[in-house]
Amino acid sequence: MLSKVHDLPDHEDSDIDQPFKTPRMLQDAGVLWCFQMNEVAQSRNLPFQAGHAVGFGLGKEDAISGLTLNTAKILGIDKTAGSLEVGKDATLFISSGDALDMRTNHVETAFIQGREVSLSTKQKDLYEKFKTKYEKQK
Repeated sequence: MLSKVHDLPDHEDSDIDQPFKTPRMLQDAGVLWCFQMNEVAQSRNLPFQAGHAVGFGLGKEDAISGLTLNTAKILGIDKTAGSLEVGKDATLFISSGDALDMRTNHVETAFIQGREVSLSTKQKDLYEKFKTKYEKQK
């Protein structure tokens, strides 16, 4: 489980970009691996770790597996989660941009166990409320 893709290397004699290259090296070696975050507050950045690894040679499909199916296999829940197949929980989201790119990722809809979940927040509601008010004043 890789938790330090966005960190500097642990050893001073390691390549400066070693954490970014490690996912591809593990993939090439046939090792079952996945991404992880040690802090719940940082979990929103998990897909961007995968995107960063793509920039250092990891295939996009392998990066997505490092977020989904590989994680489920490591946790022993791949019979019910980790990929979209008949009989598995349909937990997924739909993004209008690249889900692995923090610049274009925009989650439009999300489903947990096949049920759509609300993405509405107080901040979004306030944004919508005041967006039109201040657009009219320009």
